[in-house]
Amino acid sequence: MEKNDLLREINGVRIEVNKLKQELDELNKEKEFWFSKKESLKKDLNSYIVEIKKLKSSSDIFNQEIVNLRNTRDEYNKKNNDLIDEIKKLNSEKRNLLKDKRLSNPQMIKKEIERLEYKIETEALSFEKEKKMMKEINELRKKYQENSQISNLFDKINDVDKKIKENRKKADDSHRKLKEIFDNDKEDINKFKILSKKIYETRKEQQDAFDKFINFKNKFLEANNKLKEKLTRSNELNNQLDDIKRNVRKEKEIIKQKKMEERDKEIEDKLLKKKKLTRDDLIMLQR
Repeated sequence: MEKNDLLREINGVRIEVNKLKQELDELNKEKEFWFSKKESLKKDLNSYIVEIKKLKSSSDIFNQEIVNLRNTRDEYNKKNNDLIDEIKKLNSEKRNLLKDKRLSNPQMIKKEIERLEYKIETEALSFEKEKKMMKEINELRKKYQENSQISNLFDKINDVDKKIKENRKKADDSHRKLKEIFDNDKEDINKFKILSKKIYETRKEQQDAFDKFINFKNKFLEANNKLKEKLTRSNELNNQLDDIKRNVRKEKEIIKQKKMEERDKEIEDKLLKKKKLTRDDLIMLQR
């Protein structure tokens, strides 16, 4: 290759090398930007996952408590249903007993006894009137004893009714606690939804950042390989140019040496012919 052609190609390669270096610098900035973006999103994603795990753990505890409260509420409601069936039977039995004209309502009798006793204790009665009231009380007590069967039935009804009220209260307490948990859990459910959306969007954004990082990394590697090729070619061309320069210097040395030999021969001829030497001839002889 001629020197001028070689110089033109070296100059072209140098321009391409500079362009590739600028391109590599830009690609590297883009590559590092998207890598940093990906890592930053990764940290955000991890923090969201930690937070949602805490919510899930809390939700699991709530769910277990909900199951326990529901079971407790249902258990008391079942007991109440059984007690309601029982009190229906007792009330039916009570109605049948009250149909017997010989029997009276013991509760009414008891209330009447209590009313008369209170009157004796609080009012200033004459002896005859008090005696008459005492007789009436004794008759009522006797009647109350005669109605012990229905009295016992009323006691059973009262006892069952009391249990129904207690169970209903316990079932209502469990239901109230359930409502409180559901009300409190609404906020956590909203947080869970928000975090789930953030996780989905962050993962998508992180994947996009990763894809762009890989894309710029591949472009960087491609440009870097091109730069290596150009630098290799540049070295080859420079080596060829150095060879040409060496050859030129060598040819110049040969020409110079040849001229000096010719000059020496001229001086030698002058000396043999006893011709006058010039100043340059003298300088040549002194070298």
